[in-house]
Amino acid sequence: MTLTEASFWTKRLGVIALGALIIVVIIILVIVMNSNIEVVMPQYLEPNFACTQHKEEFLENRLQIPSLQFADGTELSFDIKTDTGKIDSLPEIINVYKFNNRSQSLTAQADAKILAKAMGFDPDVIERVSTQGYKWTDRAAGRTLEVEAKNLNFTLKTDTSVMRESSASSALPSEQEAKSIAVNALNSLGVFPSDYTSGNHRTTLININPDGSFSKAHSLAEADLIRVDLIRIKSMITIPSNIENAEKMVRDFSRRTLIEPTEETSTATDGRLGIFTFNTLVSFPQTQRANISVYVGPTITGVPTRVSKIYQIDYTYRPIAAEACGTYKLVDPEYATEMIQQGEGSLVYLSNTGADDVVDYMPKAVKKFIILDIFIVYFEDREELEYLQPVYLISGEAIFHDDTKGTFDFFYPAINYDIVQDKIEMKAPEVVDTSSSPTMFF
Repeated sequence: MTLTEASFWTKRLGVIALGALIIVVIIILVIVMNSNIEVVMPQYLEPNFACTQHKEEFLENRLQIPSLQFADGTELSFDIKTDTGKIDSLPEIINVYKFNNRSQSLTAQADAKILAKAMGFDPDVIERVSTQGYKWTDRAAGRTLEVEAKNLNFTLKTDTSVMRESSASSALPSEQEAKSIAVNALNSLGVFPSDYTSGNHRTTLININPDGSFSKAHSLAEADLIRVDLIRIKSMITIPSNIENAEKMVRDFSRRTLIEPTEETSTATDGRLGIFTFNTLVSFPQTQRANISVYVGPTITGVPTRVSKIYQIDYTYRPIAAEACGTYKLVDPEYATEMIQQGEGSLVYLSNTGADDVVDYMPKAVKKFIILDIFIVYFEDREELEYLQPVYLISGEAIFHDDTKGTFDFFYPAINYDIVQDKIEMKAPEVVDTSSSPTMFF
Protein backbone atom coordinates (compact mmCIF):
# COMPACT_ATOMS: atom_id res chain seq x y z
CA MET A 1 0.00 0.00 0.00
CA THR A 2 1.40 3.36 -1.03
CA LEU A 3 1.57 6.38 1.29
CA THR A 4 -1.22 8.01 -0.73
CA GLU A 5 -3.49 4.98 -0.29
CA ALA A 6 -2.64 4.78 3.43
CA SER A 7 -3.51 8.43 3.86
CA PHE A 8 -6.81 7.94 2.01
CA TRP A 9 -7.92 4.99 4.16
CA THR A 10 -6.80 6.70 7.36
CA LYS A 11 -9.04 9.67 6.55
CA ARG A 12 -11.92 7.40 5.49
CA LEU A 13 -11.75 5.31 8.72
CA GLY A 14 -11.54 8.51 10.75
CA VAL A 15 -14.76 9.79 9.16
CA ILE A 16 -16.47 6.45 9.84
CA ALA A 17 -15.28 6.44 13.48
CA LEU A 18 -16.47 10.03 13.96
CA GLY A 19 -19.86 9.14 12.46
CA ALA A 20 -20.16 6.14 14.75
CA LEU A 21 -19.24 8.27 17.76
CA ILE A 22 -21.92 10.85 16.84
CA ILE A 23 -24.54 8.08 16.54
CA VAL A 24 -23.57 6.68 19.96
CA VAL A 25 -23.78 10.17 21.51
CA ILE A 26 -27.22 10.74 19.96
CA ILE A 27 -28.47 7.39 21.30
CA ILE A 28 -27.20 8.21 24.79
CA LEU A 29 -28.87 11.66 24.68
CA VAL A 30 -32.17 10.13 23.57
CA ILE A 31 -32.03 7.61 26.43
CA VAL A 32 -31.22 10.34 28.96
CA MET A 33 -33.95 12.63 27.63
CA ASN A 34 -36.53 9.86 27.53
CA SER A 35 -35.70 8.94 31.12
CA ASN A 36 -37.04 12.35 32.15
CA ILE A 37 -40.28 12.09 30.17
CA GLU A 38 -43.24 11.30 32.38
CA VAL A 39 -45.08 8.09 31.55
CA VAL A 40 -48.76 8.43 32.37
CA MET A 41 -51.78 6.20 31.90
CA PRO A 42 -53.99 7.66 29.13
CA GLN A 43 -56.85 8.66 31.45
CA TYR A 44 -54.41 10.66 33.61
CA LEU A 45 -52.80 12.30 30.57
CA GLU A 46 -56.13 13.43 29.12
CA PRO A 47 -59.42 13.13 31.03
CA ASN A 48 -61.93 10.62 29.71
CA PHE A 49 -65.09 12.24 31.21
CA ALA A 50 -66.43 8.70 31.42
CA CYS A 51 -68.90 8.94 34.33
CA THR A 52 -71.70 9.85 31.92
CA GLN A 53 -72.25 9.37 28.21
CA HIS A 54 -73.14 13.02 27.72
CA LYS A 55 -71.63 16.04 29.45
CA GLU A 56 -75.04 17.53 30.30
CA GLU A 57 -75.77 14.57 32.59
CA PHE A 58 -72.60 15.21 34.59
CA LEU A 59 -72.97 18.99 34.68
CA GLU A 60 -76.36 18.56 36.35
CA ASN A 61 -74.31 17.43 39.36
CA ARG A 62 -72.06 20.48 39.80
CA LEU A 63 -71.11 20.78 43.45
CA GLN A 64 -73.02 23.39 45.42
CA ILE A 65 -71.36 23.66 48.83
CA PRO A 66 -73.02 25.82 51.50
CA SER A 67 -70.85 28.38 53.27
CA LEU A 68 -70.67 29.63 56.84
CA GLN A 69 -71.28 33.34 57.25
CA PHE A 70 -68.80 35.99 58.41
CA ALA A 71 -69.59 38.72 60.88
CA ASP A 72 -69.83 42.29 59.59
CA GLY A 73 -66.46 43.91 58.99
CA THR A 74 -64.72 40.84 57.54
CA GLU A 75 -62.07 41.63 54.95
CA LEU A 76 -61.18 39.08 52.26
CA SER A 77 -57.47 39.89 52.54
CA PHE A 78 -55.16 36.93 51.91
CA ASP A 79 -51.43 36.24 52.31
CA ILE A 80 -49.80 33.07 50.98
CA LYS A 81 -47.29 31.56 53.39
CA THR A 82 -47.02 27.93 52.35
CA ASP A 83 -43.73 26.10 52.89
CA THR A 84 -42.58 27.20 49.42
CA GLY A 85 -44.15 30.64 49.57
CA LYS A 86 -46.43 29.90 46.62
CA ILE A 87 -49.34 27.70 45.56
CA ASP A 88 -47.64 24.42 44.66
CA SER A 89 -48.66 22.28 41.70
CA LEU A 90 -51.01 19.37 42.31
CA PRO A 91 -52.30 16.55 40.05
CA GLU A 92 -54.25 18.00 37.13
CA ILE A 93 -56.46 14.99 36.37
CA ILE A 94 -57.87 12.60 38.98
CA ASN A 95 -60.56 9.98 39.55
CA VAL A 96 -64.25 10.66 40.02
CA TYR A 97 -66.50 7.98 41.54
CA LYS A 98 -70.17 7.16 41.52
CA PHE A 99 -72.08 6.76 44.76
CA ASN A 100 -73.95 3.46 44.97
CA ASN A 101 -77.00 5.07 46.54
CA ARG A 102 -79.20 2.47 48.14
CA SER A 103 -82.90 1.95 47.58
CA GLN A 104 -85.20 0.43 50.18
CA SER A 105 -85.16 -3.35 50.06
CA LEU A 106 -87.98 -5.76 50.85
CA THR A 107 -85.97 -6.96 53.85
CA ALA A 108 -85.36 -3.48 55.30
CA GLN A 109 -87.44 -4.03 58.42
CA ALA A 110 -85.95 -7.46 59.06
CA ASP A 111 -82.42 -6.09 58.63
CA ALA A 112 -83.18 -3.19 60.97
CA LYS A 113 -84.46 -5.65 63.60
CA ILE A 114 -81.19 -7.60 63.40
CA LEU A 115 -79.25 -4.39 64.04
CA ALA A 116 -81.53 -3.44 66.94
CA LYS A 117 -81.17 -6.86 68.56
CA ALA A 118 -77.36 -6.68 68.26
CA MET A 119 -77.47 -3.42 70.22
CA GLY A 120 -79.58 -4.91 73.00
CA PHE A 121 -83.05 -3.70 71.99
CA ASP A 122 -86.09 -5.98 71.82
CA PRO A 123 -86.46 -6.25 68.03
CA ASP A 124 -90.22 -6.87 68.23
CA VAL A 125 -90.96 -3.71 70.24
CA ILE A 126 -90.75 -1.51 67.17
CA GLU A 127 -92.24 1.86 66.35
CA ARG A 128 -92.77 2.99 62.77
CA VAL A 129 -91.52 6.52 62.05
CA SER A 130 -93.88 7.42 59.17
CA THR A 131 -92.65 5.60 56.05
CA GLN A 132 -89.05 6.71 56.58
CA GLY A 133 -87.79 4.37 59.27
CA TYR A 134 -88.07 2.49 62.53
CA LYS A 135 -87.50 3.30 66.19
CA TRP A 136 -86.71 1.31 69.35
CA THR A 137 -86.64 2.48 72.96
CA ASP A 138 -84.77 0.84 75.86
CA ARG A 139 -86.15 2.69 78.90
CA ALA A 140 -84.13 0.67 81.41
CA ALA A 141 -80.84 1.82 79.89
CA GLY A 142 -82.17 5.20 78.70
CA ARG A 143 -81.39 4.53 75.06
CA THR A 144 -83.14 5.01 71.71
CA LEU A 145 -82.31 3.73 68.23
CA GLU A 146 -83.66 5.13 64.98
CA VAL A 147 -82.95 3.36 61.67
CA GLU A 148 -83.69 4.73 58.20
CA ALA A 149 -85.67 2.26 56.12
CA LYS A 150 -84.07 3.24 52.80
CA ASN A 151 -80.42 2.68 53.62
CA LEU A 152 -80.21 1.40 57.24
CA ASN A 153 -78.31 4.47 58.38
CA PHE A 154 -78.99 4.97 62.07
CA THR A 155 -78.67 7.07 65.21
CA LEU A 156 -78.14 5.59 68.68
CA LYS A 157 -78.64 7.95 71.62
CA THR A 158 -78.45 7.70 75.41
CA ASP A 159 -80.19 9.95 77.95
CA THR A 160 -77.84 12.60 79.25
CA SER A 161 -78.75 11.66 82.84
CA VAL A 162 -77.40 8.15 82.22
CA MET A 163 -74.27 9.61 80.62
CA ARG A 164 -73.54 11.87 83.57
CA GLU A 165 -74.17 9.14 86.14
CA SER A 166 -71.82 6.72 84.36
CA SER A 167 -69.07 9.27 83.76
CA ALA A 168 -69.19 10.37 87.41
CA SER A 169 -68.66 6.83 88.70
CA SER A 170 -65.97 5.59 86.30
CA ALA A 171 -62.97 6.96 84.43
CA LEU A 172 -62.89 7.37 80.67
CA PRO A 173 -60.60 5.21 78.53
CA SER A 174 -57.63 6.89 76.84
CA GLU A 175 -58.21 8.51 73.47
CA GLN A 176 -56.30 5.72 71.73
CA GLU A 177 -58.38 3.11 73.54
CA ALA A 178 -61.55 5.00 72.54
CA LYS A 179 -60.60 4.63 68.85
CA SER A 180 -60.23 0.85 69.24
CA ILE A 181 -63.49 0.60 71.21
CA ALA A 182 -65.37 2.52 68.49
CA VAL A 183 -63.96 0.46 65.62
CA ASN A 184 -64.49 -2.85 67.44
CA ALA A 185 -68.10 -1.93 68.24
CA LEU A 186 -68.89 -1.14 64.61
CA ASN A 187 -67.10 -4.28 63.46
CA SER A 188 -69.08 -6.43 65.90
CA LEU A 189 -72.32 -4.88 64.58
CA GLY A 190 -71.24 -5.61 61.01
CA VAL A 191 -71.40 -1.95 59.98
CA PHE A 192 -67.73 -0.91 59.78
CA PRO A 193 -67.22 0.12 56.11
CA SER A 194 -64.25 -1.36 54.27
CA ASP A 195 -63.28 1.97 52.69
CA TYR A 196 -62.73 3.64 56.05
CA THR A 197 -59.27 3.42 57.60
CA SER A 198 -58.77 1.14 60.60
CA GLY A 199 -56.75 3.79 62.44
CA ASN A 200 -55.80 7.48 62.51
CA HIS A 201 -59.33 8.50 63.44
CA ARG A 202 -59.91 11.88 65.09
CA THR A 203 -60.93 12.23 68.73
CA THR A 204 -62.63 15.12 70.51
CA LEU A 205 -63.15 15.39 74.26
CA ILE A 206 -66.79 16.15 75.10
CA ASN A 207 -68.55 17.75 78.07
CA ILE A 208 -72.27 17.23 78.67
CA ASN A 209 -73.93 20.52 79.57
CA PRO A 210 -76.87 20.80 82.03
CA ASP A 211 -79.31 21.25 79.13
CA GLY A 212 -78.03 18.04 77.47
CA SER A 213 -76.03 19.79 74.76
CA PHE A 214 -72.38 19.03 74.11
CA SER A 215 -69.33 21.29 74.39
CA LYS A 216 -65.59 20.73 74.13
CA ALA A 217 -63.68 19.57 77.22
CA HIS A 218 -60.21 20.95 77.96
CA SER A 219 -58.74 17.68 79.26
CA LEU A 220 -59.49 13.99 79.57
CA ALA A 221 -59.96 14.40 83.34
CA GLU A 222 -62.75 16.93 82.75
CA ALA A 223 -64.44 15.09 79.86
CA ASP A 224 -67.66 13.07 80.03
CA LEU A 225 -67.26 11.38 76.63
CA ILE A 226 -64.79 10.93 73.78
CA ARG A 227 -66.13 11.46 70.29
CA VAL A 228 -64.38 9.36 67.63
CA ASP A 229 -64.81 10.64 64.06
CA LEU A 230 -63.96 7.96 61.51
CA ILE A 231 -61.62 8.82 58.64
CA ARG A 232 -62.53 7.84 55.08
CA ILE A 233 -60.07 7.80 52.18
CA LYS A 234 -60.32 7.33 48.41
CA SER A 235 -57.83 7.00 45.58
CA MET A 236 -57.10 10.03 43.39
CA ILE A 237 -54.90 8.00 41.06
CA THR A 238 -54.69 4.21 40.67
CA ILE A 239 -51.86 2.39 38.87
CA PRO A 240 -51.85 -1.43 38.49
CA SER A 241 -48.38 -2.99 38.41
CA ASN A 242 -49.08 -5.13 35.34
CA ILE A 243 -49.21 -2.26 32.87
CA GLU A 244 -46.21 -1.16 30.88
CA ASN A 245 -43.97 1.40 32.61
CA ALA A 246 -45.92 1.11 35.88
CA GLU A 247 -42.77 1.59 37.96
CA LYS A 248 -41.92 4.88 36.24
CA MET A 249 -45.52 6.12 36.53
CA VAL A 250 -45.46 5.56 40.29
CA ARG A 251 -42.14 7.42 40.59
CA ASP A 252 -43.39 10.30 38.43
CA PHE A 253 -46.62 10.75 40.38
CA SER A 254 -44.77 10.43 43.71
CA ARG A 255 -42.52 13.29 42.65
CA ARG A 256 -45.43 15.46 41.46
CA THR A 257 -47.78 14.88 44.39
CA LEU A 258 -45.20 14.47 47.18
CA ILE A 259 -47.44 11.63 48.38
CA GLU A 260 -46.19 8.11 48.86
CA PRO A 261 -48.58 5.59 47.31
CA THR A 262 -50.00 2.66 49.21
CA GLU A 263 -49.76 -0.82 47.73
CA GLU A 264 -52.23 -3.66 47.86
CA THR A 265 -51.58 -7.07 46.35
CA SER A 266 -54.26 -9.17 44.68
CA THR A 267 -54.27 -12.28 42.53
CA ALA A 268 -55.00 -11.74 38.86
CA THR A 269 -55.56 -14.37 36.18
CA ASP A 270 -51.99 -13.86 34.94
CA GLY A 271 -50.25 -13.70 38.31
CA ARG A 272 -49.86 -11.47 41.37
CA LEU A 273 -50.97 -7.91 40.82
CA GLY A 274 -49.97 -4.84 42.80
CA ILE A 275 -52.29 -1.84 42.94
CA PHE A 276 -50.59 1.46 43.75
CA THR A 277 -52.95 4.16 44.95
CA PHE A 278 -52.45 7.84 45.72
CA ASN A 279 -55.10 8.35 48.39
CA THR A 280 -56.69 11.46 49.80
CA LEU A 281 -59.29 12.20 52.46
CA VAL A 282 -63.03 12.20 51.93
CA SER A 283 -64.18 15.35 53.70
CA PHE A 284 -67.56 16.66 54.83
CA PRO A 285 -69.41 19.99 55.05
CA GLN A 286 -67.75 20.54 58.43
CA THR A 287 -64.11 19.53 58.11
CA GLN A 288 -63.81 18.76 61.84
CA ARG A 289 -66.66 16.23 61.74
CA ALA A 290 -67.43 13.00 59.94
CA ASN A 291 -70.46 11.11 58.67
CA ILE A 292 -69.74 8.35 61.18
CA SER A 293 -69.14 9.46 64.79
CA VAL A 294 -69.04 7.24 67.86
CA TYR A 295 -69.23 8.61 71.42
CA VAL A 296 -67.29 6.45 73.88
CA GLY A 297 -67.52 6.49 77.69
CA PRO A 298 -67.42 4.26 80.79
CA THR A 299 -69.25 0.95 80.80
CA ILE A 300 -73.06 1.07 80.77
CA THR A 301 -74.70 -1.75 82.74
CA GLY A 302 -77.44 -3.83 81.21
CA VAL A 303 -76.45 -3.60 77.54
CA PRO A 304 -74.52 -6.05 75.32
CA THR A 305 -70.75 -6.06 75.80
CA ARG A 306 -70.13 -5.02 72.18
CA VAL A 307 -71.79 -1.64 72.84
CA SER A 308 -71.35 -1.36 76.61
CA LYS A 309 -69.04 1.67 76.25
CA ILE A 310 -70.96 3.28 73.37
CA TYR A 311 -73.28 6.16 74.29
CA GLN A 312 -74.10 7.57 70.89
CA ILE A 313 -73.54 6.69 67.24
CA ASP A 314 -74.30 9.06 64.36
CA TYR A 315 -74.04 6.75 61.37
CA THR A 316 -74.49 7.91 57.78
CA TYR A 317 -72.79 5.66 55.24
CA ARG A 318 -73.10 6.23 51.52
CA PRO A 319 -71.33 3.46 49.56
CA ILE A 320 -68.92 4.55 46.83
CA ALA A 321 -68.09 2.38 43.81
CA ALA A 322 -64.74 0.64 44.22
CA GLU A 323 -63.54 1.69 40.76
CA ALA A 324 -63.55 5.22 39.36
CA CYS A 325 -66.23 5.91 36.78
CA GLY A 326 -64.00 8.41 34.98
CA THR A 327 -61.21 10.98 35.19
CA TYR A 328 -61.71 14.74 35.04
CA LYS A 329 -59.43 17.74 34.67
CA LEU A 330 -59.17 20.17 37.57
CA VAL A 331 -58.95 23.94 37.63
CA ASP A 332 -55.54 25.24 38.68
CA PRO A 333 -55.08 25.59 42.44
CA GLU A 334 -54.04 29.21 41.81
CA TYR A 335 -57.42 29.82 40.16
CA ALA A 336 -59.25 28.23 43.11
CA THR A 337 -57.33 30.50 45.47
CA GLU A 338 -58.21 33.57 43.40
CA MET A 339 -61.91 32.61 43.44
CA ILE A 340 -61.86 32.28 47.22
CA GLN A 341 -60.28 35.73 47.50
CA GLN A 342 -63.16 37.03 45.37
CA GLY A 343 -65.69 35.53 47.78
CA GLU A 344 -66.62 32.54 45.57
CA GLY A 345 -65.42 29.81 47.94
CA SER A 346 -67.30 28.05 50.73
CA LEU A 347 -66.14 28.72 54.28
CA VAL A 348 -66.56 25.39 56.09
CA TYR A 349 -64.58 25.96 59.30
CA LEU A 350 -63.56 29.01 61.32
CA SER A 351 -62.57 28.98 64.97
CA ASN A 352 -60.31 30.77 67.42
CA THR A 353 -57.26 28.81 68.57
CA GLY A 354 -58.29 26.62 71.49
CA ALA A 355 -61.95 27.68 71.21
CA ASP A 356 -64.92 25.35 71.56
CA ASP A 357 -65.62 24.06 68.04
CA VAL A 358 -68.18 21.51 69.25
CA VAL A 359 -70.88 24.11 69.92
CA ASP A 360 -72.78 25.69 67.03
CA TYR A 361 -70.82 28.12 64.87
CA MET A 362 -71.13 31.83 65.56
CA PRO A 363 -70.10 34.29 62.77
CA LYS A 364 -66.77 36.03 63.32
CA ALA A 365 -65.11 39.07 61.76
CA VAL A 366 -61.75 38.32 60.11
CA LYS A 367 -59.07 40.90 59.34
CA LYS A 368 -56.66 38.68 57.39
CA PHE A 369 -56.41 35.11 56.09
CA ILE A 370 -52.95 33.50 55.87
CA ILE A 371 -52.95 30.49 53.52
CA LEU A 372 -50.65 27.75 54.80
CA ASP A 373 -51.82 24.67 52.87
CA ILE A 374 -53.87 23.65 49.85
CA PHE A 375 -54.95 20.05 49.28
CA ILE A 376 -57.20 18.03 47.01
CA VAL A 377 -59.86 16.11 48.94
CA TYR A 378 -63.14 14.47 47.97
CA PHE A 379 -66.45 15.95 49.11
CA GLU A 380 -69.21 13.89 50.70
CA ASP A 381 -72.36 15.70 51.80
CA ARG A 382 -74.92 14.84 54.46
CA GLU A 383 -77.44 14.34 51.67
CA GLU A 384 -77.16 11.96 48.73
CA LEU A 385 -74.95 12.94 45.82
CA GLU A 386 -74.58 11.12 42.51
CA TYR A 387 -70.80 11.48 42.26
CA LEU A 388 -67.86 11.74 44.63
CA GLN A 389 -66.05 14.79 43.29
CA PRO A 390 -62.83 16.55 44.34
CA VAL A 391 -62.61 19.94 46.00
CA TYR A 392 -59.68 22.11 46.95
CA LEU A 393 -59.28 22.43 50.71
CA ILE A 394 -57.52 25.72 51.43
CA SER A 395 -56.47 26.08 55.06
CA GLY A 396 -54.50 28.41 57.23
CA GLU A 397 -54.49 30.97 60.01
CA ALA A 398 -57.17 33.60 60.52
CA ILE A 399 -56.42 36.89 62.27
CA PHE A 400 -59.60 38.32 63.77
CA HIS A 401 -60.45 41.99 64.27
CA ASP A 402 -59.45 41.83 67.93
CA ASP A 403 -56.03 40.47 66.79
CA THR A 404 -56.68 37.00 68.20
CA LYS A 405 -55.83 34.10 65.92
CA GLY A 406 -57.57 30.97 64.74
CA THR A 407 -57.93 28.44 61.95
CA PHE A 408 -59.96 28.45 58.73
CA ASP A 409 -60.92 25.97 55.98
CA PHE A 410 -62.38 26.90 52.59
CA PHE A 411 -63.72 24.53 49.93
CA TYR A 412 -63.72 25.27 46.20
CA PRO A 413 -65.00 22.73 43.60
CA ALA A 414 -61.91 21.38 41.84
CA ILE A 415 -63.34 20.02 38.56
CA ASN A 416 -63.08 22.36 35.58
CA TYR A 417 -66.76 22.23 34.62
CA ASP A 418 -66.17 24.57 31.66
CA ILE A 419 -64.30 21.91 29.67
CA VAL A 420 -66.33 18.80 30.56
CA GLN A 421 -67.08 16.81 27.40
CA ASP A 422 -69.05 13.75 26.37
CA LYS A 423 -67.46 10.42 27.29
CA ILE A 424 -64.16 9.74 25.47
CA GLU A 425 -63.17 6.17 24.64
CA MET A 426 -59.48 5.66 25.29
CA LYS A 427 -57.10 2.90 24.34
CA ALA A 428 -56.25 0.70 27.31
CA PRO A 429 -52.58 0.82 28.43
CA GLU A 430 -50.32 -2.05 27.41
CA VAL A 431 -50.32 -4.93 29.89
CA VAL A 432 -47.21 -6.95 30.71
CA ASP A 433 -47.17 -10.60 31.75
CA THR A 434 -46.89 -10.96 35.54
CA SER A 435 -47.41 -14.72 35.73
CA SER A 436 -43.69 -15.52 36.06
CA SER A 437 -42.59 -12.53 38.11
CA PRO A 438 -43.50 -11.23 41.55
CA THR A 439 -45.36 -7.99 42.13
CA MET A 440 -43.14 -4.95 41.76
CA PHE A 441 -42.24 -3.11 44.92
CA PHE A 442 -40.92 0.43 44.72
